[in-house]
Amino acid sequence: MSLLRANRESMGNLTDTKVSEKNLTTVPKPVRNFLDVGAGDRVEWHVEDGNIVVRKAPTEE
Repeated sequence: MSLLRANRESMGNLTDTKVSEKNLTTVPKPVRNFLDVGAGDRVEWHVEDGNIVVRKAPTEE
């Protein structure tokens, strides 16, 4: 399972994304590519030590 701990220093110049009125946002392309996720895939969000950790969720069989 891929693990990404992203911040501006480790990933370079990340694009800011906006949260919509429905609390939706776009996952930046470098993050999507790193996690190997696309439309319909699920991700897990965790807060660890003051950072957001995003993981590709295991596929359900």
